[in-house]
Amino acid sequence: MTDTTLLKEKWNEDKAKLENAISDLKKRRKESKKESKAACQVVKSKFKADLKQAEKSLKEFKKSHKKEKTGL
Repeated sequence: MTDTTLLKEKWNEDKAKLENAISDLKKRRKESKKESKAACQVVKSKFKADLKQAEKSLKEFKKSHKKEKTGL
């Protein structure tokens, strides 16, 4: 084989490897986005639940404070 043929073969092999690596990175990026989105939803749901609990506690505190103040 000539040097040119060997270089072309090597070039094609390297190109295929790079294309596979790029394809793999794109897949991993999509998966990462999905995981990030899911994790964000978990945090958001937890925050909302904590906020509702805090609101409920505040209302109960206000009621008990009002009862103490009025003597009921």
